[in-house]
Order: sequence, then C-alpha cells, then structure tokens
Amino acid sequence: MALMTSNSVETDLRGAHPLAPAVPLLRDTLLGIADEATHTMIVTDENGRILWRDGEREVPHADGRTGLVGTLHAWTCAAAPIHEPEDGRLIGVVDVTGMGATFHPTTLMLTAAAARLAENQLATLAAARDERMRARHLARLVQLRDEPGALLTPAGRVLAAQPLGWLPDRIDLPEPSGAALCLGLLGEAVLEPLTEGWLLRLRRPGSGARLTTLSRTDATHRGH
Repeated sequence: MALMTSNSVETDLRGAHPLAPAVPLLRDTLLGIADEATHTMIVTDENGRILWRDGEREVPHADGRTGLVGTLHAWTCAAAPIHEPEDGRLIGVVDVTGMGATFHPTTLMLTAAAARLAENQLATLAAARDERMRARHLARLVQLRDEPGALLTPAGRVLAAQPLGWLPDRIDLPEPSGAALCLGLLGEAVLEPLTEGWLLRLRRPGSGARLTTLSRTDATHRGH
C-alpha cells in the first residue's frame, strides 16, 4: 500500500474518487469496532493507494529485519473489495488492521458487510443520477428528430435511445471520451458532453443500420 499524505491536490483526488460518497457509511459501520479495539480502518483505491485512514494512528514498528517480521506476524487484517455497481470494476478496498490479540472473529464478516453496504449506497446514488440525467437531457435526445442518438452514463451505459433498441445496453467509450466513436455496422457516432453523462449522435450510418425513429415516450423507456 502507498500512503497518501494530506495536501490540497490529494484532497481533490479523494473528493473525485468514486468511493468518496461511501466513506461516511464505512466510518459509521466500522469505526466503532476499530476504535474499541484500537484498530485502523483503511480505504484504498483499486491500485492499493491509501486514500482514507481512520482509527488507531499509532502504527506498530520494529527495528531490524527480525523485529519487523515478529511485529508483522502479530498483525491481523480483514479486507473486502468494493466494486463499481454500474460496470462491476474494482474501485477500492476497505481494510481493518490491528493486533491479532484484540481482533474479533467477526471483524472479517463485518468488513465484508460494510463493503456490500457501500456498493448498495453507490448503486442508489447512481440510480438517482440516472433519473436526473433523463429529466434534464431527454429533450435534447428528442430534438434530434430523425437523427438516431442516445443518452449515456459516464461509463457508457445507455439510459435512453432514439429509436428504441438501436444500440446495445452499453457502449465502450473511446479515449479520450470526446473522440469519434465507431459503432461497427451501425456507423460512426460523436459524443457531446452533458452534465453527468453524454449525448451520442449517429454522424454517419453504416451498412448495418436499420433505424426507425420513435416518440419521446418510447425513448424514455430505455433503462427502466
């Protein structure tokens, strides 16, 4: 693990991380047991970099290789992965670390349960974000009229499409995200940035495009 020290840049990185909204829940769930047993709760990103650390601040240490090995053998960790609900990718790990003599047998189960609670909270927030995006931007999609298009989440999941069903449920977004997008036989599309997502517009239909424009009501049904 790599420890992130506190400064304004690193604070911004924490705030922008997808786990940030779930950290208060993790603290509420795990810090009671961590404080009681003088353990430390650590939340890392997907690469193992420590973003948040709470609880016992005094990290046991020892001089020399032999002393360090003995100290580490006395430590016990309970860790659980946290995944992005939208696409299932790993976004971080929550870990409770402490001395084995004070480690409760149920800590691993509690840590795993906290990770699932965090994923559920992220899923709830994502659903609310989806509804906000539909409410704000569905009119943009309808205004395309005969031009096929779709509203996409930041990860490329299709929230609404016109005509209905002309796209798969998820689109692999290009890097950088504002670049032109090849949809295979469907043709070539462009992405326009929106608040909390993208508007996809079919710029050049391909040989496999068979499209029939539908109404605003039909477009709304995508993603429900």
